Amino acid sequence: MRKWDTLITNGTIIDGSGDPRYTGDIAIKDGVIAKIGAGLDKAGAEEVVDASGLIVAPGNIDAHTHYDAQINWDPYCTNSGWHGGTTVAVCNCGFGFAPCRESDRDRYMQMMENTEQVPLEAMRTALPWTWETFPEWMEHMKQLPKGVNVAAYMPINALMIYVMGYEAAKTRRATPEELRQMGDMLNEAMDHGAIGFAFSYLNEQNTHKDIDGSAMPTDNMCLDDLYYFADVLRERGEGIIQALVDIPKIVNREVAEELARRSGRPVIQNIISIFDALPEYHQGVLKWLDECEAKGLEVYSQALAYRMWNEFDAQDFTAWSHIPPFHEFTHAPGKAGKTALARDPDYRARARADYSKERMVDGGGPVETFMLTNAVGSDKWTRFEGKMLGAIAEELGSTGIDVFMDIVGDTDCNGEFRTTEAMSRDPAKITAIMRHPRVIPGTSDGGAHIKFTVGGHYPTDHIMWLVRELGTMTLEEMHFKQAAVPAKALGLDKRGMLKEGYAADLYIYDFEKLGYDQQSYEKIYDLPGGDWRRTLRSEGILLSMVNGGVTFRDNDTTTATPGKLVGNQGPDMDQSLAASYMMAAE
Repeated sequence: MRKWDTLITNGTIIDGSGDPRYTGDIAIKDGVIAKIGAGLDKAGAEEVVDASGLIVAPGNIDAHTHYDAQINWDPYCTNSGWHGGTTVAVCNCGFGFAPCRESDRDRYMQMMENTEQVPLEAMRTALPWTWETFPEWMEHMKQLPKGVNVAAYMPINALMIYVMGYEAAKTRRATPEELRQMGDMLNEAMDHGAIGFAFSYLNEQNTHKDIDGSAMPTDNMCLDDLYYFADVLRERGEGIIQALVDIPKIVNREVAEELARRSGRPVIQNIISIFDALPEYHQGVLKWLDECEAKGLEVYSQALAYRMWNEFDAQDFTAWSHIPPFHEFTHAPGKAGKTALARDPDYRARARADYSKERMVDGGGPVETFMLTNAVGSDKWTRFEGKMLGAIAEELGSTGIDVFMDIVGDTDCNGEFRTTEAMSRDPAKITAIMRHPRVIPGTSDGGAHIKFTVGGHYPTDHIMWLVRELGTMTLEEMHFKQAAVPAKALGLDKRGMLKEGYAADLYIYDFEKLGYDQQSYEKIYDLPGGDWRRTLRSEGILLSMVNGGVTFRDNDTTTATPGKLVGNQGPDMDQSLAASYMMAAE
């Protein structure tokens, strides 16, 4: 009888605790790290993995994703699963597919497309809609083959719509009876494994708009109703709150702070990011986090601070939809509608009058910093490929906004661009926020915005950039931040570190070879129905394991699906969730 399922030998172990690295062996049995030591018995292992000269680290925990739909056709939640990701949190920002009445299914999918740019036809093709309530959706998620672990929030937009009705949820406060019903449903969701609740509260400034351009329910909801949900978690003594309340144009941090006070639970405030034009923004978040800690409040901030960019044609890019003059442009129908608008003298006049470089800071950066990457054969514009629109405008005696609209109009909305200054790449500033004890790396937004950006590579980028290239952080610090910190914040039991008795969620990589293509995203056609998305694959990762099963080997995913739905109520909840798997298997 075998003693171990897998034995990883001679690896450089960085266990995620922040302690110094060491060389050793890791023995895995029944999905758990059974023994860590040196010279463990190879003969007792079904498989031996030689990790000599390689890093063995805890799997990355991606706390801010929108894989709610994608996991139905991609069990590994790539790009996260390609970059050492072993656990993802879904239903962020208050969006999700449950609870949902049958009559609202298509509207929920349209909402997900409009807010997170998940292609509608892919969802219509792949989502089975075998659920109505949140517990029924959780049961679907339990049984779904998964190559990663999944933690799920109760999405408050969906909850409000289910109880109050679509229009009422956006136009009035809940009645006392509706509020009690929502509180009961939140309790029920927590009983079935939800890790807490998630919402956004950015009033009219949120880029997340409904299909008619109006704000989503939580963005203008009554704050007393929101605090009622915090009271539910306080009574339970468990759970976490994800709060999208903070972008450069509107700051509602006091809402996150009050939720932490009322609930007594951790709150993840979104977001902290760095914009060179607004240096006081990230500094203000860090100062506020320190003030919250001094008050005894457990508040974290989710960072969006890694090397990423947008590649797009004007049809697919929506990061600017909340900013004049692009709100009108984004909602023009299809490429034909946008092309016509770009050629319309009246709209062009409005665009020139409304355009502001400063307002574009959180919309991909000023138009002048967009690079023309593909003029699709246009005689007029091909010679400018590789140049930024500001430089082209200067050469032509025009303006950045006019050059952009000219290219859109002349290429029938097929010209392609790349952002170059969406966020700061100042290493000192990036390191400062990454080393703050209450900052969680990530905001990959995995599963969302797949036509123009990629974020699941952030763990690879942070190691390449801050550890290997700049040396401003150690590997020990980085893996602590990427695994142990989000595990603690999310309340995940025995995950986020390589310790005996912990889940065998880990990955093995070559530190010198770890990387990804920094020049361009790859376009692959793997969505339901044959549609495409942009991706970034990893380099230098030998394998990834989730609950002891190998999910990634030799630069590709395997066919193993050992992922689980994980709660944050400790071993009792994990045992309960595991029991449901066993009953289903029987």
